[in-house]
Amino acid sequence: MQSDIPTPSGQKVPLAMRDYEFISRPRKGREFYQQIVADTICRALQGKPMHIFLIYREQDTCETVYQQLRDVFLLNENQDFPAHITVSKILIDNAKLLEKFNTNGLKPKDGSQFDRRMRDEHQAKRDLWRTFLQQRSIPLINFETAPHCLAIIEIGRIKIKGVLPQQNIKGAIREACIREGISSQMIQTVTPKASDTEDGQDKLPSYSKPTKGRVISAVLDGTLRQIGALYGLPSKVCEEAKIPKEIAQDLDVIAFYRHKTSQYQGDIHYALAVRLRATGAVDVLLPDANDWIPYTQVGIAVGEIFAQARRDRQENKKRLQSKIKLNGTELVQFVARVLTKHLNRPTIVLIETEGWRNGRGEGNDGKIWPQLQNENLLAKRNVLDFCHVPGNSCEYKRDNKQLQNLLAVIRIRTGKETPQYITNREAWNEDCPARDFQHLSGFYDKSAPELLHYFSVGRLPKTQKAQDETPIPELYKLGFQEDKYGANIPFKHQQMVEIVPFFVRSDFQTEEALKALCRVPHYLRCSPAWSMGNIILPYPMHLGQEIIEDHLCILGVNL
Repeated sequence: MQSDIPTPSGQKVPLAMRDYEFISRPRKGREFYQQIVADTICRALQGKPMHIFLIYREQDTCETVYQQLRDVFLLNENQDFPAHITVSKILIDNAKLLEKFNTNGLKPKDGSQFDRRMRDEHQAKRDLWRTFLQQRSIPLINFETAPHCLAIIEIGRIKIKGVLPQQNIKGAIREACIREGISSQMIQTVTPKASDTEDGQDKLPSYSKPTKGRVISAVLDGTLRQIGALYGLPSKVCEEAKIPKEIAQDLDVIAFYRHKTSQYQGDIHYALAVRLRATGAVDVLLPDANDWIPYTQVGIAVGEIFAQARRDRQENKKRLQSKIKLNGTELVQFVARVLTKHLNRPTIVLIETEGWRNGRGEGNDGKIWPQLQNENLLAKRNVLDFCHVPGNSCEYKRDNKQLQNLLAVIRIRTGKETPQYITNREAWNEDCPARDFQHLSGFYDKSAPELLHYFSVGRLPKTQKAQDETPIPELYKLGFQEDKYGANIPFKHQQMVEIVPFFVRSDFQTEEALKALCRVPHYLRCSPAWSMGNIILPYPMHLGQEIIEDHLCILGVNL
């Protein structure tokens, strides 16, 4: 295992690899960074304005979120929002809007009767919110400018003793917003710390660090991640990765993302492709679509698909003929179609091994794309094996004209499938402590020269205390049922990602060119809305994951 070149640091870090924590640091020349933020939003929205609705019940929530919105745009005191940003405050004056679903005394053990009651409650709450939005939000929109609309909505408390997860109203509110063409970001009620003021003196409210962190995360997610924003151009990241400049300035990175749940968590098997262009534009291709959709619009499209899926026929909680439950054949047909028909610029394609190499006995004899399996990849590294795919039924070779824009396909492996350690000592028995890496670091394995294995190690997360201090309780990644990161890997530890390029174009088959290809997803393990460390998946794949997970609540999943 050998070290790759250092990741860009200091002034060499491209803006597209920067996060909010860096952009918002107190410094002279604040106007320069204000312009960066304004340009970032404008670029992500492709020149469209943005209308943000701050929909609140409690004044503390309103004031805290509003101030954080100002902070996102780096506004000074008494400074207005940029001309293309409108912020409207709307009070929730009807308490019924925030009431949890009424079970009418039924419990989950009552089976279909309970499920029917929750469906009826969902529909009633959705319709109540649609009426509210039509009366209070829609009239404020200037449709002549066709703005991107975002509602940041206070939804009370999610976890309340005695209240079932199925009573959560988040999915109904999100579906209401979807049906009105509005993106949404939910936030729990913001409560200040208890005041210790004596003699009735007025004192500004203060908030705990977790509360501040929750508000910052919600606002950044809505204003940056939900529009696919980066603070700079991806082309600069590719140039730092040593991709030739003439290619980097026109390079697309396309990432497939697939999401599957059990029949008890919605019975979903859905996928999409996310394209990050050199200019920073982000688009998405859905399995049943022929055209790319801007990322700013795809949330509405996916939300509508999931809302329609609430009416799917089911047997024993298994969906029948559903648009959100694709079989193995449909998944690999989608991959083959994107690779052979939707590459109009130099392109690197990213795809995970997990879930794409086989379908665990589902249609097509369990095959999705077996070429991704370790035992097949080396032997077939210079072909795309779609022999088993209806409509293709062949092996594509490198000289195929349909694939001349494809620089490489890169297989991504994470979690339990990758080694989660690497020594930073000359020898195992060297008398010095092994320490975590302070920066995003790359390594490569030359033991199999025909197939380069590259390893990306994220920088030390900010939840990790100095290594010489007494350990603190670990914050685990596993926030809910699905073990997507490996069994109980603490968030405070970095994660290693394996990156393996294959079907590489002839001009990128030297060792240095292969490493340049691998550095692209390695350097893209960053998000402007996440300052705690490196994200696990490269940014376009991360965006695909988030857009699906945003809308699972419509189906009552992951409450």
